[in-house]
Amino acid sequence: MSEEKRILCVGMCVLDIIHVCAEYPKEDTDRRCQSGYWQRGGNASNNSTVLRKLGAPCEFLGMISTSPAFAFLYEDCRRRNISIENCPTTDMDPPFSSIILVKSKGTRTIVHSNPGFPILTFDDFKKINLSNYTWIHFEGRNVVETRQMTVRIQEYNQGVEETGDRIQISVELEKLNRDLFELTCGVDVVFVSKDIAEHMGWHTAKEAVWGAMEIIRDMQEKLEGGSNVPLPNIICPWGSVSTDCLSSAGEYASVPACHVNEVIDSLGAGDTFLAACIYALQYLKRSLRQAVEYANQAAAFKIQHRGYDDLETFEYQE
Repeated sequence: MSEEKRILCVGMCVLDIIHVCAEYPKEDTDRRCQSGYWQRGGNASNNSTVLRKLGAPCEFLGMISTSPAFAFLYEDCRRRNISIENCPTTDMDPPFSSIILVKSKGTRTIVHSNPGFPILTFDDFKKINLSNYTWIHFEGRNVVETRQMTVRIQEYNQGVEETGDRIQISVELEKLNRDLFELTCGVDVVFVSKDIAEHMGWHTAKEAVWGAMEIIRDMQEKLEGGSNVPLPNIICPWGSVSTDCLSSAGEYASVPACHVNEVIDSLGAGDTFLAACIYALQYLKRSLRQAVEYANQAAAFKIQHRGYDDLETFEYQE
């Protein structure tokens, strides 16, 4: 990896075992799928893959398994030029996901397995050199540890002399846990998933971005000096309907989802959207709405292709 500053994606790296089926299999039957393969997965791991395919230098940070059976995960990162040099390791087998892609409906069903895999800790995070990064994205999990990480970046930002050296911080809220909102204080961009939005009682993307902003504002006002901290930009993708966004200045927009004629592989569409949005904000210097439009097109392109490799040929249509 070159000395160019990178985007750092912090989270999980897992093994995805994928079965492509014509129809969803009936319970208690023995059936052959049309095809099957495995690939590196995990939200932050996928974000790293997409960013590299779009052309951004990036690094993944998370616990990595050294189990010989899963050397594939190491090799895949190296082949795609995704830095993993700062990842802590364990000899435990990594988490994995069993995934059924149904061609007739374009759906994906995911069953996760995680037998107590170790988490990335704040002590692990403290070892990295923050001056190597322009943007650090967090897959929302492990609130206590992750909150310490975001605070460390904020303290670093307070000490930088040039505005351009400030690290942008983003966090994805996906798990059904209200406590994850504690990770949003003082960050720049918050991605709110449809799943957690519905868990919070929000029925549309518009309700989600305004509701999330209200929660974050209330939380920041309770912190010492929090009322002087800018609010984040909030983005909520709502499947095939739209992606709504609300800027830190209170500017709201709803961007319709892109129409897709045929769904080939919907696995990782959300991870593609998120990474493409970061890429558009950081490298293309787009406005919040323009970044969402770019990311919508990238996600629509991805689900019409298997995996992520074809994203190298993605072209944004103004």
